[in-house]
Amino acid sequence: MSKENINKKKYVVFEMVKILKEHTDRLHPMKQKELVERLHEAGYTTDRSTVRRTMTDLVLDESSHVRSAANMAHDEKDCLNDTYYSGLYYEQEFSPAELRWLIDGILFSRNVPHDLRDELIGKLTRLGNRHFRKNMSMARIRRLSGDEPMNEQLFDNIDLIGRAIEEKKKITTVYGYLGPDFTLEPSRGSANGPQLLSPYAMVVRNGFYFLICNNDRHDDMTHYRLDRMTEVKITDLPVRPVRELQGFRAGWDLQEYMKHNINMAFGTPERITFIAEPKAVREIIDAFGRGASFTRRPDGNLDCVVYVPEYDMERWVLQFGDLVTVTGPDTLLEKLKQYSEILAKKYAGS
Repeated sequence: MSKENINKKKYVVFEMVKILKEHTDRLHPMKQKELVERLHEAGYTTDRSTVRRTMTDLVLDESSHVRSAANMAHDEKDCLNDTYYSGLYYEQEFSPAELRWLIDGILFSRNVPHDLRDELIGKLTRLGNRHFRKNMSMARIRRLSGDEPMNEQLFDNIDLIGRAIEEKKKITTVYGYLGPDFTLEPSRGSANGPQLLSPYAMVVRNGFYFLICNNDRHDDMTHYRLDRMTEVKITDLPVRPVRELQGFRAGWDLQEYMKHNINMAFGTPERITFIAEPKAVREIIDAFGRGASFTRRPDGNLDCVVYVPEYDMERWVLQFGDLVTVTGPDTLLEKLKQYSEILAKKYAGS
């Protein structure tokens, strides 16, 4: 076989896979006859027997992503009584549901710059085939307001901090909070210049990207929102070992750490006890996951225990205080009493 014919055969195989990838998935298989017709439309002259042999090789090759939907297929026979495929499809890298989930995650993210959302969503949409793009056209996707305050440095931050974590280097950054004019203003800690941080991990919680790190001025673990960080730079200084931080002498486990930091609040997780009505269980599990433990009480209510920073529990109780009664620790009880008195005074005359 000449070199030209070998190359042409390769191109035909490439075109076959390209057609199946663009027009098929598990729910939209293609008959071999249609595949031959599309090859002819693309300028390739080939017969059904050649396509059948090539498809057999591809179907048997797990890495090709070409599959035969045997449960949906029926044998096609021509006048020579040859058997052909009738349910060919390309096993897409992402299912429509997975792509939709990723797109919604970007669409409703609370920290992705608005002008980058269309670009990211467009890239994800192009990963699907024509059936997916038809149902997920950009014109049909609901968009959030473009007036939301966003940090345009977010993706640069993710890239730089990711490299710093990989290289185990400290970073410097100016940390800020949004002011009444919806722009970032340096925090008190950054008022005199950039802060020096030892980055350990980046996580997503409540729609925001957080950096778990240590501030060089302190001896504990803390969290910084990436969308509030500007002027991020990687230094040549090695990160501070986690075992040098308070509460982490034996090291740390990221999953365990996240379980006890539901809102990425400051503070050390503590044993919090409270009594809850049965209808509060779903709210408790949504907030604390498997980190919550329950014991049935004689009155039908539940004794609950969680391990989270007091600040997390304060904020959560303000939402669901009508369903739960905190019983410890005493420091948390005192704070909740103070909140109750402040709220009572504020709304006494309403």
